[in-house]
Amino acid sequence: MANKFFNSKTFYILASVFFAIVLFFNTNATSIRNQGTNQSGEVYTATINNVPVELKYNSNKYFVSGYNSTATVHLSGYNRLSITNEENSDTRNFFLSVDLTKLKTGKFDVPIRIEQLPGGVTATIEPKTMNITLEDKVKKEFEVTPKADSTQLPEGFTIDSLSVSDEKVKVTAGEESIKKIQAIEAALPNDVNLNENYSGTVTLHAVDSTGKILPAQIEPSTTHLKVVVNKLTKDVPVKVTQKGTLDKTLSSIKTKVSDKTVTLSGEKSALEAINEVEASVDISGVVKETKVTVPIRATGVSADPQEVEVTLTPVKISG
Repeated sequence: MANKFFNSKTFYILASVFFAIVLFFNTNATSIRNQGTNQSGEVYTATINNVPVELKYNSNKYFVSGYNSTATVHLSGYNRLSITNEENSDTRNFFLSVDLTKLKTGKFDVPIRIEQLPGGVTATIEPKTMNITLEDKVKKEFEVTPKADSTQLPEGFTIDSLSVSDEKVKVTAGEESIKKIQAIEAALPNDVNLNENYSGTVTLHAVDSTGKILPAQIEPSTTHLKVVVNKLTKDVPVKVTQKGTLDKTLSSIKTKVSDKTVTLSGEKSALEAINEVEASVDISGVVKETKVTVPIRATGVSADPQEVEVTLTPVKISG
């Protein structure tokens, strides 16, 4: 009976279908395995800049300085997908490291290693080595010195006061490096022009006697800096001018200003160009004594007070 079934037409049909299914899945599995792999033998490459370098050392005992914290990695391989994954920092497997665990204090040129690089991917590192200085770690408290460069002041301006929110900070550095620290500076940013008072957060830096920034960990790393400036000033008279239409029942309108002079402050060139300021009042519709507040307008300077009160007294036509 069994021999009869195996020799039947039905058996051959079922066997053909079975082998067709097996062949189909085998072909698709091979296709999936080869997906992303270059069948033509082309090599894919990528250059990754600014790859962080991990330092392996006893951070409780030593302080490391004088090194570049990143390197450039050149990747190559036949699998485009693998290269793309390693190029992206979110999907990357490899990382760079420098092993300092067997070193004592001193200056060294140590190799940069690449770790966890996927199979089929080759890499070269640029530079291949890193110069580092390894020192015993020490901590010390320093006073914070606020600083503003005189070149940031407009002509005629002077600095009245400098202050910081943190008068003292804790500094961690190498045993020899910390001896070179002359000051912990809270410097006004270079792009700030002190044509008015300044208040803002600035980064703290350890500097030597020449002003060179030294490697150090500062806690806190920022502080709030306030700079109060003395502006160049000038007193000028207030000139009241009238605009609008005088009522037909009036011959004129007399004016009286609350402040005959105002104090202007600003850069020297702007002040020299101003000899008086104008307070312009609209007399349209005025038929009885009226008091109006008028802003002081002066180009390129600030005024104190910024506005004056003008009393308008109508004079009726006689007869």
